[in-house]
Amino acid sequence: MGKIIVKFWLFNVLISIVLFILYRLVIAEKNTVDTGFLNTIIVIMDIIVNLIFSAVYLFSIALCSLLFFLNHIEKVRNSKTLCFLVFSGIPAVCLVILIVYILVGVCYYNMAIEPLKTLLLFTFIYLGCTILEFIAFRKAIKKSNNLLFK
Repeated sequence: MGKIIVKFWLFNVLISIVLFILYRLVIAEKNTVDTGFLNTIIVIMDIIVNLIFSAVYLFSIALCSLLFFLNHIEKVRNSKTLCFLVFSGIPAVCLVILIVYILVGVCYYNMAIEPLKTLLLFTFIYLGCTILEFIAFRKAIKKSNNLLFK
């Protein structure tokens, strides 16, 4: 059982690294025009905000990857609900929080921060990947349980 969990954890770490690199590339490709002192200050603040969002994204996907090891607990592994929360709980919570922040920004201030939109996109992609991993993990667990009982 441990080999299955480690295999899915490694796959999740690989997805996390690829998404983080893509996220950094998307942030780095944004065009910034600085024609004056004030615009230079705004560009520096934008870089700092992007670095903070990048660190939050890195921390959250690292935490999500480490939570996979909770599947070593038999009660968690055999419960579909707990297993789903281990796989996709934190990404789903992060997605809801980002959606609320963007909606608040749009409703109250008639604007949304661009780095939040980018973070929302990559969080949504990561959530989709973890849901697919959960489905594959449940199939692998079911298959290994069937082999054990035969």
